Amino acid sequence: MSDETQIEHLEAAPPVSPELRAKILSDPNVAKLAASLGLSLDEFVNQVGYFMNNRDVEPLFAVVKDDELRKLGVEPPSAEAIEANVRASVAAITAGQSPSGFEATKKSAVELPQVGGAPLTGQSNPDLEAAVKKTRFPTKG
Repeated sequence: MSDETQIEHLEAAPPVSPELRAKILSDPNVAKLAASLGLSLDEFVNQVGYFMNNRDVEPLFAVVKDDELRKLGVEPPSAEAIEANVRASVAAITAGQSPSGFEATKKSAVELPQVGGAPLTGQSNPDLEAAVKKTRFPTKG
């Protein structure tokens, strides 16, 4: 398992180095941002540090104000629409985890006879055999 896979499944961002922590905390707005997001300062610093150390990683979701969405031509969903979407997602996940109800057939798809056919007893035709050998194995001339 790679380090990247392990980090993606963590409950919280891993702690950052003291140097990076000091750099992040040098911004006077960090404490205000953490408070406005309802995060502890430590959680916020670790999260910011994680994204600074892993610049190719995208956040799991982005928060965009309704007015900004409207400027982009997107009508924000209502609380009811969001609830319906979450309920539909849960129902789809639940349905995917339940058994399908399909049962394998008990009978063979093709019935084969239990007794084999009689062996061939005819003599081979020497002329035919010679023609086949000549065609399959031509002599270099």
